[in-house]
Amino acid sequence: MALKRLSLIRGDSQTYTLTFRGGTSGTLFDITGWTVYFTLKENSDLPDSAASLQKILTAGTNGTTGFGTAGTSGIAVITILPADTGNLVPMAYDFDIQVRTAADEVYTVLKGKFDLEYDVSRASTAGA
Repeated sequence: MALKRLSLIRGDSQTYTLTFRGGTSGTLFDITGWTVYFTLKENSDLPDSAASLQKILTAGTNGTTGFGTAGTSGIAVITILPADTGNLVPMAYDFDIQVRTAADEVYTVLKGKFDLEYDVSRASTAGA
C-alpha cells in the first residue's frame, strides 16, 4: 500500500468519502455492520487512547452523515469539523483509515501523513 499525504488547515471543515467496491465488476459492498476508524496521532506507536483525533463510524447507526443508506450503498463519509482540529498543534501527524467488517475482518484502507497546517484567522473557529 502506498502512503498518502493529506492536508487540512487547522479549524477547517473537511469531508472524506470512501466507496467500498469489490470484484472485477466493482460491485458495491454492503457495509452494514462494518466499523470505520479514522485515527490521527502524533506518532504511530502511540496507543489509540492517546490519539489526537479519532472518528469511529458504525454502519446503520450514524445515519446519512456517517454512511450511505443503512450501509447498503458501500459508502462511508468521514466528516472533520472545526472543533476536531481547532486546538491541535499544526504538524505532520500519522493517520490511517481502518475497517472492521461484520465478519470481524480488519483492513487498513489508507495510511500516511496528515499535514495539519496553521491557520491565521481564529475568530471563525473560536466557538468550536
